[in-house]
Amino acid sequence: MNFENTIVWKEKFPGKLFCQNGQVIDYSAPEELQGMRGPLTPEDAFVASASMCFQIVFEGVASDLGLKLDEYKCKAVGDLETVEGIRKFVKITLYPEIKFAPGAKLSNFDRAISITKRKCLISNSMDLEFEVIPKVL
Repeated sequence: MNFENTIVWKEKFPGKLFCQNGQVIDYSAPEELQGMRGPLTPEDAFVASASMCFQIVFEGVASDLGLKLDEYKCKAVGDLETVEGIRKFVKITLYPEIKFAPGAKLSNFDRAISITKRKCLISNSMDLEFEVIPKVL
């Protein structure tokens, strides 16, 4: 299985990201790095990819464990540091706020989080600390 995308940039930002699923997204470097405000940045995409993947996997795992979701909202924070002279993300922390349908088996919640962390393709592909601090609403 392969996943492909194409970027096109002409003289200035925004560039265009063409995704294999048909989405076309404007992108830019962050303002702090001579980019512009508004378009998606690689940094935002990196952190968001871990958050989106976790939500998608969690929904399936939770459902299998009798935890039907009504709502899921998650703030994601990526800690960017300079390590040995190279800037890199060293940690991503997710703060999901989750509302379950009535009758959900809340006793399976911690297990669902643990299984999701093991199965999340994106966070497992990143060389950084990954933490989830959930809140059930």
